[in-house]
Amino acid sequence: METLGQYFSYNNDPEKVQEVFISLDNQLKLIHSKGYSVDINSSTIVYENGLGFSNFNKGLTESQRKANIEDLAKLAVGTYFSLPTGSFSDYTHLPNEYMRENFDIMEASILKSGESDNYYREVLVEGKVGYYSDYIETMRKNNPQSKNNNRVLTYSTPEGKAMSKRDDAAFIDLAFYPILITITIILAYIVYILFI
Repeated sequence: METLGQYFSYNNDPEKVQEVFISLDNQLKLIHSKGYSVDINSSTIVYENGLGFSNFNKGLTESQRKANIEDLAKLAVGTYFSLPTGSFSDYTHLPNEYMRENFDIMEASILKSGESDNYYREVLVEGKVGYYSDYIETMRKNNPQSKNNNRVLTYSTPEGKAMSKRDDAAFIDLAFYPILITITIILAYIVYILFI
């Protein structure tokens, strides 16, 4: 079992990082819907057959929900800020006031991942409360041509299917078989022509 910092030491592509935080946010939303809060920092998010939270707390207040969302946003900002240097930084311990006052400096160094640029500002500077996965889903619906519209990548993996409340991942399986049959028929016809 490894921590989030260890995981990001070799999984540090910006698009992969974004998908990690979308997945973690989906998990957080599910945990909150069950009435639990979580402890969020780089040592309480572990990788064992997928990334997930290791410390759950029964009972959820609105202030705990807001704190969880802010801590996950701080963790993401620290990750994006530190990846270009080849290190990993956990910003969950930083006070909200410090994040607000220094966000412009951090934002300038965050690896831009397209549609998510404003989410962290909304949560950490403006004090809005919302889930990252909801923000990304809204952005992707509003901009279907987005280069980060990774619906196929997200929902075609077992983790994506598990985190998706919809069962639309099956469209990949359904499209696969007709393509496979068509290719087999074409190859059989070519072999038949060549050997007659």
